[in-house]
Amino acid sequence: MKPEKKPVRTDASAIEQALIAGDLSRLTPEQRLSYYKRVCESLGLNPLTKPFEYIRLNGRLVLYARRDAADQLRKLHGISIEIVSQKREGDLYIVHVRARDREGRVDEELGVVPIGGLKGDALANAILKAITKAKRRVTLSLAGLGWLDETEVETIPDAEHIQEGRAEEKVDPGPSPDATGHLRLLRDLDRALEAHGITGREQKLAWCSYMLSREITSARDLSADEARRLIDALAASDSIEIEPADLEDEA
Repeated sequence: MKPEKKPVRTDASAIEQALIAGDLSRLTPEQRLSYYKRVCESLGLNPLTKPFEYIRLNGRLVLYARRDAADQLRKLHGISIEIVSQKREGDLYIVHVRARDREGRVDEELGVVPIGGLKGDALANAILKAITKAKRRVTLSLAGLGWLDETEVETIPDAEHIQEGRAEEKVDPGPSPDATGHLRLLRDLDRALEAHGITGREQKLAWCSYMLSREITSARDLSADEARRLIDALAASDSIEIEPADLEDEA
């Protein structure tokens, strides 16, 4: 006879922390999965597209919205977005957008990114990022979600991304030999970028994104092989001059 499956134990205080404080760290993996699905169901989002991911922030385990969430919410609510203005103020590029849903509700938001020292394609990517950030912020706001968007998460120094299926881990066993070698490559890449005059975090990420033809939002996104390729590319060039690119809205 098959053993009877035990029901998932519900800890009332843990559920309260999740609902009131937004802290999912005290939930079991099963409870977190259930919570994730219920959030998606309540918003009409497809959980299979991973519209949200986990992040540890100020000691709390919370969800943040990925691009998929904003894209689906725009379609569900019939949200149209208008760029009101774009301007540079000192080392900042500011994009002001206005959104309207199918019921006629209107909301406005700003997307701000640092662009000091950027030029060429790195500057173009930063401007695109400001547009994307503004659009996603206003989408989440108009849809009634006061959650962080992934373009904001990457600017928070102490934010720790949690891989799916590992949100329950509490103890860090320390880096493996492979991980140590990977970290060394990332440090070597960082030094090589600075040696070529690419010193700002946003500028470094924009250059890596350009070279790899995909969006890099954190150094953790780079594999060891990609880091080696970028280091080799820097070593083969005395200077980096990227021609300005046409700005296309990728949001």
